[in-house]
Amino acid sequence: MRGLRQLKRDPERCLKYLDFIDIYAALDENERIPYTQRYPQEAADMSGFAQRFIEQGIEKGIEQGIERGFVQGIEQGVQRGEARMLLSLLRLRFAELPNAVQQRIESADADTLLHWSERVLTARTLAEVLDDVC
Repeated sequence: MRGLRQLKRDPERCLKYLDFIDIYAALDENERIPYTQRYPQEAADMSGFAQRFIEQGIEKGIEQGIERGFVQGIEQGVQRGEARMLLSLLRLRFAELPNAVQQRIESADADTLLHWSERVLTARTLAEVLDDVC
């Protein structure tokens, strides 16, 4: 722990050292109490390092979760907009669409929607737009 205090400026080394101490010391609760009493400064340092790294890990996890959720929300919004546009074009071209076709379009991924959208102007029938064979 005394060596760890000297490495405070390098968080990566501190984390490795802290893991090493924690794993190889393998103190149970009955052993931690005397350790804390005999080495109060080292115990406080170890606890402080551990708490800081735990907090940093939690913050990073929250940031990543928010970022993923935000990006996923944008992607879903774009997909819904593309599906809505394709449905509108198909209604203008082929009149009212069966519910099964609407559901198929609304659940399609972005690449499929783009592929179908490219066919709207040249297809003679709804089947030609949605057929998977070019």
